[in-house]
Amino acid sequence: MSEEAVTHEHNTIIKLKDVSREFHIGKNVVVALKDIDFEVKARDFIILFGPSGCGKSTLLNTILGLDEPTTGTVAVRDTKIYSLSDDERAKYRVKKIGMVYQMSNWIKSLNVVENVAFPLIAQGIGQKEAIARAHKELKEIGIQRLAHQAPTQLSGGEQQKAGIARALVSNPHIIIADEPTGNLDSTSSDEIMSLFISLNLQKKKTILMVTHNQSYWDVGTERVEMKDGMIIKRTPHQSLI
Repeated sequence: MSEEAVTHEHNTIIKLKDVSREFHIGKNVVVALKDIDFEVKARDFIILFGPSGCGKSTLLNTILGLDEPTTGTVAVRDTKIYSLSDDERAKYRVKKIGMVYQMSNWIKSLNVVENVAFPLIAQGIGQKEAIARAHKELKEIGIQRLAHQAPTQLSGGEQQKAGIARALVSNPHIIIADEPTGNLDSTSSDEIMSLFISLNLQKKKTILMVTHNQSYWDVGTERVEMKDGMIIKRTPHQSLI
């Protein structure tokens, strides 16, 4: 591997500086994020955890460009995303970041492969090419046989695999996953986590994942603990005993 390639692998690709987020509810001010300084490097696989309401989802939404911070800056691959217009942020998000949620939102009039292809079609890519790329992702994940079924006919684990295929179809640099195993049984959950591990190690994807499941807190390269809107601890996994 060239020196340039090695350097690129360890670049900081997500950087939050002095980020706070406040919500005004009536006369009350709720602080969801407080003075967050947070960096993610290329090929990191970070597990983010903490009690409900501690700010995890707000942090993800801030990185995604969905929730503008009250103060501070957010840069993704050197682009200050809140300097972009809403439309520019939406296009950037579709192309550069794959999103996986606890519940997949399907277009019910489309079958699985059409749903997986939809992000490409939304970018203006021709339907034939989009469908071909969607088939490729489904095959790599091992569910090509389900391509022409309705998404709602799939099991929870199969739906989540299809959701991951949809997140990957634009070949994003970064995958952000919010409780991707939250609604699954233990066997399906382990399959999904194995898939994420493979995407990180084999496909070199950078992954930021929220999970409440303590059995997965030692997965990846680092775990990050949040409480009361703050990052209170970062633990690189090579230092875990």
